[in-house]
Amino acid sequence: MTWWLATACWTCVVITQIAVLSIAFNISRSIFLAALQAVIPHAGALNVIVVFVAAITGDLLLLTASLLQVAWITLIVARLLLSHVRHRPNKEGSSGSAMSILHVNVLYVNPTPNQAARDVIDNDADVLTFSELTTELHDALLAHEHADRWPHRHVVLGPGADGVGVWSKYPLANAREGRLVTKTALLSQVTTDSGHRFSLVVVHPMPPVNRAKTRDWAPSLCAIGEVVTMSDLPAIVIGDFNTTFWHGPLRDLFARGLRSAHLIHGQFLAGTFPVGRWLRPIVRLDHALVTKGVVVHDVHDFRVSGSDHLGIVVSVSTTPNVMS
Repeated sequence: MTWWLATACWTCVVITQIAVLSIAFNISRSIFLAALQAVIPHAGALNVIVVFVAAITGDLLLLTASLLQVAWITLIVARLLLSHVRHRPNKEGSSGSAMSILHVNVLYVNPTPNQAARDVIDNDADVLTFSELTTELHDALLAHEHADRWPHRHVVLGPGADGVGVWSKYPLANAREGRLVTKTALLSQVTTDSGHRFSLVVVHPMPPVNRAKTRDWAPSLCAIGEVVTMSDLPAIVIGDFNTTFWHGPLRDLFARGLRSAHLIHGQFLAGTFPVGRWLRPIVRLDHALVTKGVVVHDVHDFRVSGSDHLGIVVSVSTTPNVMS
């Protein structure tokens, strides 16, 4: 094995080991570690390549080290998946017609607001939720010919990327704002025509992109758990969480009883960010989390013009014992 290939392989193994240990000990209060943890499944794939290189070249030490990383990452992924897929509904798990909820980070500097509005409204979800919602983007939504299908609205238009909003076909009861440290969350209660009652929380916490925001990142995600406990209804928390499945703050929410709609349906690799013309999303920052009493029937992603995120649509209902 040439020196440069050996260096590349060992660099991959060592960096992966740092990421694995930081996940195991729930350490994520630095930009560097947050970035490493976000791509841990991809690091696993790279280590599979290292395994083959080590096997071909006969480097037993490198083979052992890279196999260990693959095993650890497989364990991390499997443990998270197994804790979720058991909540996947069967045919008897639904109760009446489901409600569809959409979320998209529309990107506050979206260059094509009118097309973005069409992409969102064409999904015809029962509830539309937004992050990075600006006056220009909201005006584009209002100008759409079918905007009146969602007459119930709760919108907070903030400067830059701080705007959030909810449009609903169903009435929004007790609509109010909550705080995730320095960011606004929208809280409301939704009751569908078929009697399903939900607490809906729309979030867009801080991203760990600089020292100040990283300091507020974990507390803002922790605050989501506090907000959810304020309601006795089954809850759906949806938004751009600026975190991935592998980050400690999100796994802490799982430990508090929230579940990921995507993990329930086995979707742990598909990303929602960053979106580009030639770039496939590599990390999932956009999530729909549910509490006990919520049945997740389906979840999928879709593309929105001008945004650097994919949008998500989740179809949910409540279990019969919590229907009104």
